[in-house]
Amino acid sequence: MRNYRPLLIQDARQTLKDPMLMASLLGPLFVILFTRFAFQPLSDWIEQHYAFRLADYTEFIAAFLVITIPLLPGTMAGLLMLDERDENMIAYYAVTPLARKGYFVYRLFLPSLLSFALTALYYLFSGIADKELGSVYALLLLTLEAPCITLFLAAFAANKVEGLALSKLCGLLFAGPVITAFVPVPWQYAAALIPTFWPAKAYLADISGDPVVSTAAFMIGLALHVALLLSFVRAFLKRIE
Repeated sequence: MRNYRPLLIQDARQTLKDPMLMASLLGPLFVILFTRFAFQPLSDWIEQHYAFRLADYTEFIAAFLVITIPLLPGTMAGLLMLDERDENMIAYYAVTPLARKGYFVYRLFLPSLLSFALTALYYLFSGIADKELGSVYALLLLTLEAPCITLFLAAFAANKVEGLALSKLCGLLFAGPVITAFVPVPWQYAAALIPTFWPAKAYLADISGDPVVSTAAFMIGLALHVALLLSFVRAFLKRIE
């Protein structure tokens, strides 16, 4: 743990100096506070003024908003890795007691931990999310989402500017819960390669009273996320060699 302390201190200082990194850290907390305290008043206001019941789509909204939570810390860690790669800091860490393996574990563990903790807080305290088996499945898959995003940016962006552009591309991940909720079966499975399709499917299927489909979605999603993670690891290692 002592070997990770300098990196942790450096990350804290850099995050405090960079408004975008700070927003990536505080954004999930804002989502939780919004759903806890603002969603119901907003739903009532829309129904009163426009005769539209936002509350009828609570399950979808819960599945949609939770996607932002792993996206933000994953992006933050990816941009930090790009900075360190550009400054050749990874080679420096390789000859310290931390070693390259320790650096790599830290850079993937931190966004995973943040994603797990913040997603768990969302399911526990948002006030709109179900707390049954489907939420556990979604929590585990979304925890893997963060390091996948981190490595995607670090492996395929040439610099931080490209990393920011690729992070915008990650907005396509929001299509997962939209397709799950509104596209009928079997056509919705055309989105099977979108990672966020599977946590949304596991969550919404469990709410609909279909635990078998929920469990199957979790298993397929787990296999997809592990495959993506391993392929991104190989791509990143090839990039820095």
